Amino acid sequence: RISTLYNQMQDAIAASERILYIFDEKPTILALGNEKIEDIKTLAFEKVTLKYGESLALRGIDFKIEKGQKLALVGDSGGGKSSIVNLLVRFFDPTSGKILINGIDNKKFNLNSLHEAIAIVTQRVYIFNETIATNVAYGKEIDEKKVIESLKQANAWEFVEEIGGINVKLDEQGTNLSGGQRQRIAIARALYTNPKVLIFDEATSALDSKSEQKITDAIDKISEDRIVIIVAHRLSTIKQADKIAVLRHGKIVSMGTEEHLLSNCLEYQKLSGRFQD
Repeated sequence: RISTLYNQMQDAIAASERILYIFDEKPTILALGNEKIEDIKTLAFEKVTLKYGESLALRGIDFKIEKGQKLALVGDSGGGKSSIVNLLVRFFDPTSGKILINGIDNKKFNLNSLHEAIAIVTQRVYIFNETIATNVAYGKEIDEKKVIESLKQANAWEFVEEIGGINVKLDEQGTNLSGGQRQRIAIARALYTNPKVLIFDEATSALDSKSEQKITDAIDKISEDRIVIIVAHRLSTIKQADKIAVLRHGKIVSMGTEEHLLSNCLEYQKLSGRFQD
């Protein structure tokens, strides 16, 4: 027994040393800004470069998007799409260049305020073994009117009504919902906080075409009063985007509407041929 206790103590000491090491590490992102974000009317990247160690992930990224517009990011894996998303939420800061919100460097904004202003919907959705209302509010105080409005905006209210309303309890991981229904719950969750920028990161890549269309319709509806950024696998989800940025090896090789890119961008033509259903 004494030998077992001794071994447990040694394990605890080793674990505490690892924890203390993490506590002593200095954060790579310094949250020094005090400005609060009330609204986001414009979002711009100016000559943004990003390095991970010695590896160059982004090279001279330039774009500007305004409230009410949809920007799509497309390109092969490793092209830089995820790096742009990581910079938007300040998981990293650019190696050089600036990210501007309403013309102001994003480093000047309070980090919590920035995170509250930007929401991300990914293809992986975690559903709790709780009511639909609890899943939508996601830790925030439940306002039933807001929950219902968020579900309506996400094209989810119809199926929620059919299964009994917002107080119906969902199974762990949402196993009693379809993939498209889970995804629409995730969109409602993102909308509940009324984000100024909403990012869809490969959010429809695992869905069938019918479910994808419902989400595409929801995206069109909710983009009227915010900036929407879509990281796309299927090009069918971005046909109505105001701007499509085609990325390759960390650079934007072309930008424009789908009509423009189909006529003028070989890279987009290749992507369109490869990914069309």
